[in-house]
Amino acid sequence: MDNTLPVHPQPMPDELFSSWVYRAAKANGQNVFSFCHLLLPELNGRYYDIDNSVNEAAIQKLSHFLRTPFLNAWTTTLDSYAGLLFSRVTPKAKRKACILQTGITRYSNKRFCLQYCPSCLAEREPYYRKEWRISFVTVCTKHKCKLHDRCPQCHKPVKPLLNDVGQPHKMPYLGDITQCYNCGFRLSEALVAQADADLIDDTHFYRSTLKTGYCRLDATRSWVYSFSFFCVLRHLIYLLKPKYNHSINPDTMPLASRYYAMKRAKGFFKNWPSRLVELCEQSGIRYFHFTNMSKSKPAIPYWFDVAIRPEMYRPNYGPTKECVQSAMQYMSDKKLRMSLLQVNKLLGYRDSGLVKKFYKDLVGQFRK
Repeated sequence: MDNTLPVHPQPMPDELFSSWVYRAAKANGQNVFSFCHLLLPELNGRYYDIDNSVNEAAIQKLSHFLRTPFLNAWTTTLDSYAGLLFSRVTPKAKRKACILQTGITRYSNKRFCLQYCPSCLAEREPYYRKEWRISFVTVCTKHKCKLHDRCPQCHKPVKPLLNDVGQPHKMPYLGDITQCYNCGFRLSEALVAQADADLIDDTHFYRSTLKTGYCRLDATRSWVYSFSFFCVLRHLIYLLKPKYNHSINPDTMPLASRYYAMKRAKGFFKNWPSRLVELCEQSGIRYFHFTNMSKSKPAIPYWFDVAIRPEMYRPNYGPTKECVQSAMQYMSDKKLRMSLLQVNKLLGYRDSGLVKKFYKDLVGQFRK
């Protein structure tokens, strides 16, 4: 017996899994809660983070019910970015690099993890794009405008599924994927602000790199895997964020902070690596700021290190014995009080081990 559903809406280009589930439920006369309860019970209670909770088994079932090729259904998931946006899937850890994070349930109202373009939502068949969950994507390249990450009226996060699940003490059913779940404001009517032209060009490059899985920054150098390239880009967002933003994780920053950082970093891959070195000098960024880019070893990707190290690495050499001897000779000639503390102070150190070692070796000849 054929147990497929009566209506089979197929995923739209670059559609997010939660958006596809919403449209499938509505097309079959169900709300999201009933749809998932009957067909995907493993997703019950995960509506605040359904895109991070879906697994291969759930996709297999849904693709069968909706007569959708498995690969088409799988491309709606965030895990399909594995090997492109981030290196690999981590089933036990819901956090994925370069993906805006939802946080735990009780703090989900403080995380703005889904962005949108008002002009895209105003189209005939509105849906949410998968790339709107990417932290370094802050503009819509189609309409050349800035994205939004919250309701402009009540400033709540965008949670389209909750329109159909219902909220206690609030409107029980809004029923429109383009409405704010909290106040009912139509997100498609939000203000459309023009984006920086150079940043739009950069985003085109990032999208192309994400699609192909690699890029080449310099004709004389080898190809760079996309997930390694985006690791560096993500760290640059952290280094270039506004001073008032104290977050250390770019994937939890609000859109305004990320747009600010991306605008400062625009064109960093052009004239590689001269533009990046120039940007770092202007922003006070030093080589050691990149050493905590990753917890894995080596911390800095080789292709990045070999490009910036000759230009930015300035090793901190300690004082030589001749330097300490000259300082002590100067103090002796000027009849200044000589001590280890004063020698350190004269040379600009607080408590150098090398100064202490050389001082002990030389102090005898200045006491004769």
